[in-house]
Amino acid sequence: MKNAPDHEAAESANTQRKYKTNALPKRINTLTAGMLAALLEGQKITGMEAVFKQSTTRAAAVIHYLTHKYGWQIEREDFATGTKDGRVAWVSAYWLTAQAREAAFNAGARAWIDDVKAAAAKRRMRADAVKTKATRLNAMRIDPRQRDLFGGAAW
Repeated sequence: MKNAPDHEAAESANTQRKYKTNALPKRINTLTAGMLAALLEGQKITGMEAVFKQSTTRAAAVIHYLTHKYGWQIEREDFATGTKDGRVAWVSAYWLTAQAREAAFNAGARAWIDDVKAAAAKRRMRADAVKTKATRLNAMRIDPRQRDLFGGAAW
C-alpha cells in the first residue's frame, strides 16, 4: 500500500492518511497470501508449522509484512517448549482473532482464500520439475575453494 503508515513514524496528523486495514494481497500465488489464508481459516501458525505447511523458515518476517503492509492485527503468544537435546526453546504462535476473521469473511475473504488454495495446488503440480531444476543449478555451482581454477578470485 502506498499510503500505509510507517509504524515507527512519529506523526501528529496520521489520521489524515488514507490506507486500508486488513487488505488482502492482490498476488495470490505467494507465501504471504498462503499464510494469510491459513490465518483467516483459524489456524495458529508457529515457525515449525510454517516450515512444514508453507515451506518457509521466515514465518515471523511474513507476519511482520502482513501487519505493516496490509494492516492485519495478528495476535501473538510466546511459549516455552522442551527440545530433544535438553534445552528450553521459546516459540511464537500467531493467529487472527475471531472478530478479525469474521470481518474479513463479511468482506468477501472466502472467495479470495479459495483462489489462494487453487493457486497453491497448481504450483504444487510443478514441485518435481522445480526440484529437478534446483538440483541441476546446484550441480553447476563451483566450489568456492576452486574459483582460482575457473578464473575467479581465490580465497
